[in-house]
Amino acid sequence: MKPVPQGEQGMILITVLLFVALAAGVVALMLSGEDAALGRAQRMRDAAAAQAAVRGAEASAIVALRRDAVLAPNADYAGEAWGALSERGARIEGGTFDLAIADAQGRFNINALGGDGLDASLLAIRVARALNLPQDMAIRATDMLRRMGPVTDLSPLRLFGLPPETMAALAQLATALPGDAPVNVNAASEQLLAILLDNPEAAAKLVAVRTRQGFLTPDDFQKAGVMLPPGTGFKSDLFWVRTRVTIGDTPQQLTSLLQRRRVPGGVEVVAIGRWRGAAVPEQAPALAF
Repeated sequence: MKPVPQGEQGMILITVLLFVALAAGVVALMLSGEDAALGRAQRMRDAAAAQAAVRGAEASAIVALRRDAVLAPNADYAGEAWGALSERGARIEGGTFDLAIADAQGRFNINALGGDGLDASLLAIRVARALNLPQDMAIRATDMLRRMGPVTDLSPLRLFGLPPETMAALAQLATALPGDAPVNVNAASEQLLAILLDNPEAAAKLVAVRTRQGFLTPDDFQKAGVMLPPGTGFKSDLFWVRTRVTIGDTPQQLTSLLQRRRVPGGVEVVAIGRWRGAAVPEQAPALAF
C-alpha cells in the first residue's frame, strides 16, 4: 500500500476532526431537540393532569351541594359540609391544590330589578341611599334592566356616570346573577344586613348570633325585634367554585358558577358558567397567593 504523504496526513486529520466536530454538533442538536420535545410532552402531561384535577374539584362541589339540598334543605351557610371543601396549598401528587367555594347570594342581585315585584326596587333604593347615590338611581337602573334584560356583571351601571370608587363600593353590596336570587342572610355582610333592615344595631346583633351559631333562623330575627326583609331568605341555589391546581410548573385555574335546581325526582346541580385562567368575574372568591 502506497504510504500517504506526510502533508496529506495532516489534511486528513484536520478533515476527520472537522467531521467529528460537525457530527458532535448534529448530535447535540438532536439531543437538544429531543430534550425540548420531552419538555413539551411533560408540560402537556402536567397540564392535562391539572385540568383533570380542577374538573374533579368542580365535580366534588356538585356532589356536596346536591347532598346538602337533600340533607339540609332549609338553610345554607358556610359551616355546612360544602363549605369544608375549601383548601389552601394542599399537597397533591406532583404539585399543589387550592379551592375556594362561596355562596353567590350574599349580595343584592340587580337582575331582580327586571321583574315585576316591588321587593327588589325597595332594596335597590336602600342600597342607593346607603351609597349616597342620586335618589332616582334605583328607578333608572330598574328601567334599564327591564329594557335590556339580565346582565352578567355590574359594568352597565357605569353608564350612569358612577366613578370607580363608587363602583367598587357597590360591588361589595350588589352582584348580577340569573333570576331573582334572593339575598341569603346567612351569607350577607353586616353592612348589607344593616341596609336591608334599615337598622344597624339589629344587624350587629344578628351577625353576633350568626358568628356564634354559624347561621340565622326566623327566631333570631324575632328576638332582634326585626322582620326578615322582603327579597331575602335563609338558603341559596347559586354558588361560586374556584380552583387552582399546579402540577410541576404548570398551573390550571377553573372558576364555575353552580346552580342547584329542583327537578322531578330530586335535585340537580349544574355549571351555568365557567371561566378558565385568571380572568374571572369580580364576585368570584379569591384564591390564596
